[in-house]
Amino acid sequence: MKYFSFCVVLVYCLLFCPVKGIADEVKQLRELVVPVSPDKWKRPAPQGAFSDEMRYMLRLNNRYTLNKWYKEIKRFQDQTGEYFDFGGKTEHFIRPAAHHALTLGVCLRTGVYDPSVSYVSEREAMKMTVQLIRSIAYRHKANIGKEGWGDQWQSALWAARAAHAAWILWDELSASDQELVCRMTVHEADRFLDYKVPYYRDLAGNILSEGDTKAEENGWNSNILAVATVMMPGHNHYGGWMRKLVELQLSAYAMPEDTRKAIAVDGMVLNKVLNGSNMNSDGTVVNHKIMHPDYMSAFMLNAINAWTYELAGKEWLQSSLYNGDVVYYALSERLFNGKTMYQKTDDGKASSLIYFPEGNDWGGKRQANYWLMDVMAHLFGWDREASVKGLDWAFARNKEMIFMLDRDVTGQYYQDKKEDTFPSREEWFGAHIAWGYLGWWLNSCTEAQ
Repeated sequence: MKYFSFCVVLVYCLLFCPVKGIADEVKQLRELVVPVSPDKWKRPAPQGAFSDEMRYMLRLNNRYTLNKWYKEIKRFQDQTGEYFDFGGKTEHFIRPAAHHALTLGVCLRTGVYDPSVSYVSEREAMKMTVQLIRSIAYRHKANIGKEGWGDQWQSALWAARAAHAAWILWDELSASDQELVCRMTVHEADRFLDYKVPYYRDLAGNILSEGDTKAEENGWNSNILAVATVMMPGHNHYGGWMRKLVELQLSAYAMPEDTRKAIAVDGMVLNKVLNGSNMNSDGTVVNHKIMHPDYMSAFMLNAINAWTYELAGKEWLQSSLYNGDVVYYALSERLFNGKTMYQKTDDGKASSLIYFPEGNDWGGKRQANYWLMDVMAHLFGWDREASVKGLDWAFARNKEMIFMLDRDVTGQYYQDKKEDTFPSREEWFGAHIAWGYLGWWLNSCTEAQ
């Protein structure tokens, strides 16, 4: 009788228990991953003052991450579980860890990391970074069910940052951790297969989402699709991911006139794929019910996908950069109330000051987002006709950002919440500098001094 009961239970498990099926699926996903070529990491470190200043900022951010944030704020060393408990599953529990993982991953792989600055050995820093990555992936609902994070308004962004960090450090992750990352990535990417792309304005010019462009939202949702397509080009959802990636990128900063253009970008005809616009014809966007420069600079969410593709050894998508020049011109050259958003000094040179034509609700000390746009303008040529070049603006911002970093020996950038009211501001800062350095490093930029 006991033997019969055992057989019944065994048959039931084989037929209905999902564990084996999940394990097989995960294994297949992991085997689809194409890591970054080891030869890519042999690229020499870029030289020059600008490169040195980027590394200086990143090393101080590493110091903050591995000491004050990791040990004092989060106290991860006191946790005894196999995976970190982040204390919650909403934005400011998961997003900070994902940003830090990305920044540390970039620094460790590109040779930026310096234990003499961070006070943590490179080996230990790698161990801490991997633990962040594996914990973020494990805590996703694709791996632990409904108790996990995911399927949220911005969770694709957090997953993208964690997936990118994992992809950069792929050979440092165990097979089981790689499987966790793949499941998280596929789950969040698959959310967009039948996704209806949102717009600020419809084809007739009617406002659909008053005071709230969907530009940056479409941009950040594109990131998970970019990393999924380079990590798993053999996945059977690749075609669907690619189509939605291009659509999201084109829609993010589409202008009303783009909806009438019969031109193809990455195989998609604008007047066929666009169902509205998210940017005004002058290169501005409206968010938080104001013309908002911060959300104009969020174009970088599209453009970083070009570097994701470049890291994979692939030609970047033209949709990743579509209208980037329009946005940068509006930030640096277009007049609003007789002023440009990027403010020059009295003698016509670059400064770190930003003019907000209709006010600013994030605080007055943000630099990293505009800095990243400046680096992109230099690398992608958006500043060819500009009176002040992108690298000049970026140098001016370096000076201000280094001043802010040097105020605190811990590497903490902001000293007052009023400087930036965003709760994840430190993590936000580090990730921007990491992306900029990655793009700079990929293009072997060595400026003449």
